[in-house]
Amino acid sequence: MKTAQHGGRVTKLGTLKAKQANALFWSPSGKYIILAGLKNFNGQLEFFNVDEMETMATTEHFMATDIEWDPTGRYVATAVTSVHEMENGFTVWSFNGKLLYRVLKDHFFQLAWRPRPASFLSPEKEEEIAKNLKKYSKKYEAEDQDVSLLLSEQDREKRKALKEEWEKWVMQWKSLHEEEKLERQNLRDGEISDEEEDDEEAKEVKEVEFEDVIDVTEEIVQE
Repeated sequence: MKTAQHGGRVTKLGTLKAKQANALFWSPSGKYIILAGLKNFNGQLEFFNVDEMETMATTEHFMATDIEWDPTGRYVATAVTSVHEMENGFTVWSFNGKLLYRVLKDHFFQLAWRPRPASFLSPEKEEEIAKNLKKYSKKYEAEDQDVSLLLSEQDREKRKALKEEWEKWVMQWKSLHEEEKLERQNLRDGEISDEEEDDEEAKEVKEVEFEDVIDVTEEIVQE
């Protein structure tokens, strides 16, 4: 009702009939409402979009006693307090009825959302943003993609630099090892180390000939 163009005008949108609800919970931002069946209805929940006059989700929180929207209207919590001796705890849903988080907690008494400061935007600006949300979304998604590509490129360059540094380090030690080979042999009275001996043997190629009997057949020839 309180929009930039319509400051309090009431218009009938429609009538909902045959709903299992005995309590209504409006989102703080409007547009969405929960039709709740508490007490005798055992926690039936219907998440309803009033602008489109359609049900977004139907679910239940068995034995629910309390329902609280968060100040932004993006999330809603349903709870079973210690009024009941069973099923105490709370569940957090998205505004359209998607289950996000569930906690069972004995002797659960109350759930309260952190208050949020008032918006710095004027009602006119908020309405303008809401109307052009798709345009803003595309803009910010493109910016996010650019940042993601930049970070990916930076990661690739970092991995490449680390690999080059490692290969350089390995080559330096291989070179030093080769330079000290003669000195190691002199310390061993001309004998090379076992490791180097194994390396030398690995480099040798030996050719071996062998014969193998595949099959033997005896045949008796009668004259």
